[in-house]
Amino acid sequence: MFEYVTDRVAQKATRTAQTAAIGFGAMLCLIVGGAFLAVAAWLFLLTITTPLVACLIMGSLFFGMGLVLIAALSIRAGAIRRQKREAALRAQAMQQAQATGGVGGIAAIITAFVNGLNAGKQARR
Repeated sequence: MFEYVTDRVAQKATRTAQTAAIGFGAMLCLIVGGAFLAVAAWLFLLTITTPLVACLIMGSLFFGMGLVLIAALSIRAGAIRRQKREAALRAQAMQQAQATGGVGGIAAIITAFVNGLNAGKQARR
């Protein structure tokens, strides 16, 4: 039982560290790349439209990207919740399997045997 808990803690720590490292790298690349792209898009839009239209286009673009990122986070959170629920069900099944293997399991087998004997006696009558 102790090994199960330590394994879960190790898995969660590994997953959290991986998420943090990937998230940090991705955020750094997004910030630098986004700054260059935003400046380039702003300069391009200023040459073909008015500053007001350029602001509307850039604002809509960033707002849409933010919505997509929030959707991706919610999908990931749902997957993590599903994994936790499956792990809890597996742990519960293992616990029930261990409980039926002890003295309680032997008592259940003896009770079933006695019930079978009684049913056989009643069938002969």
